[in-house]
Order: sequence, then C-alpha cells, then structure tokens
Amino acid sequence: MDFSLAIGGFSLLTPAAQKAQLLATNRDAESYYGLQLTPDDAEMLMQTAQKAIRAQELVQFGGSITPRLIRWFLPSGYFGRGYAAQIAELTEAFYQLKGDLQALYDTADDPECVLSDNAVLNYMYQFYVSPTCGGDAGEMLAQAERILIPAMRKLLEIREAERKQHNADLGDPEMRMLYADKIAQEAAADTYESEYEQEQYDYIYDEEMHKDMFGNYVRDYVQDPAEQHTRGTFAEELEEALRRNPAYLLPSAAQEAEWAQITEDWDALDADAGREAE
Repeated sequence: MDFSLAIGGFSLLTPAAQKAQLLATNRDAESYYGLQLTPDDAEMLMQTAQKAIRAQELVQFGGSITPRLIRWFLPSGYFGRGYAAQIAELTEAFYQLKGDLQALYDTADDPECVLSDNAVLNYMYQFYVSPTCGGDAGEMLAQAERILIPAMRKLLEIREAERKQHNADLGDPEMRMLYADKIAQEAAADTYESEYEQEQYDYIYDEEMHKDMFGNYVRDYVQDPAEQHTRGTFAEELEEALRRNPAYLLPSAAQEAEWAQITEDWDALDADAGREAE
C-alpha cells in the first residue's frame, strides 16, 4: 500500500471487495484462535480505516491495512472479547504512525529512507506484546511515537548532512573533470590501508553491537550467573540501539524480503476473496 500527504483518501477497491477481504481473515482467526468478525464488524472497520486515513491526510491506493494487520497481530494472544474494537484501535494507531512518518518523509525528500508498512506493523507488534504494553494499543502507540519518530527524524537529518558533505567534497564539477586522473591516483594509493582499517573497525563495532543490542544474546546462555546481563524491555533496548545508530531503524533487505513473501501470500488470499465478492 502506498501513501502520500493529501486531503482526504480514496481506495481503488469497491466496498464489497474490502469487506470480503476483512471477512476472509476469519478463516485463520476462527480456526486457530476462536475469533470471528461479523459483517457489521467489517463495516465498522472499513469506516474506521477511512476516517483514520482522512484524519492523517493520507491517500490510499488499494485496500486498507486492516486485513494484513489482523493476520500480523493474531498470534499476540491479547485478542478476545471486543476483538473488532481492538482491531479498530490498532488500525487507528497504524495510520497515526503513518501520518507522523509521512510528514517527515515529505519534508526530507529522501525516498530511500522510509519504513515499509511491514516494518511499521512489526514495530507495532513488538511494542504491543512487550510486558510494558501487554496488549494495550494506547501504550503501544505512545511508545512507538516516542521512539520511532525521533529516530527517523534523526536518521533523515544525518543522511541530509552526509549528502551535503558529499556534495561539498565533490567541489566544482569542471575542476574535478580536469584533474580526474590525479584524483584517482591519490585515492588508489590509500585504498588498501583504508579498507583494512575499515574492516578492523567494522569487526570490533559489530561485535560490540552484537553484545549490546536487544539484550546481549551472546551471554544469554553463559552458565556463570555473574556473567549474565539483565535484559531490558523491548522499548529500552530499541531506544538504546537507535541512540547509538539511528540507521538500525531500517530493517535489513533480507528481513524485508521475508516479510514481503509472507504478506504477498496473505494479500493473494484477500484479493481472491475480494474478486469473489465483485
């Protein structure tokens, strides 16, 4: 799903198709978790998404995020009575985060530095199931906004500063063309030493981050209790990691590919349901 700031919102899917996609999630929700949306619940969730999109001044292409969100959050263990209302609250939280992030993207104009819908959903889920939130969507949103939005703002600022510095280092393009051979020779002379030093630095840095990030997994199974490190909450560990390096906010390409495959399968199921409804 793609979004951009604009007034109002629209969808290319008919209401009947959107409703069918929501009800299609009942196959897994009822089979594995004993949960079910009624047609009235589906209507309510459609309206919730539309209102949230308008409130955040987003434009939506395709269906809402809600069917994917349902499948993502079903394993949380926090759904029960008021299932539809819980999904509605999470849907509103998702679009709130999307709106906050989109405002940063539009200001920065850095299309390579964005969080995908899947990344946003995953962060939401991790906060949601953490002990400090315990299935509280309001607390989840508060933690996500407190940690993710400043980290993204900082990351965009860093990238902008790096671009400006890179352009400054390039200097006058015409002069660089005149002295291109000389510049290449000087750069080549230091290549080996620079690469070796960078490799050593990267190795040490990665080892330290592997120890510290998200709970120090290296020492999780050390037998000596004196060697054990106390693991903080997800929010605490994430906040510390992003303080060290805001670039950790962006998932790896491998992780994005894994999520993309999973959600592609889900979307295919929902699309089939939507086409049947049309």
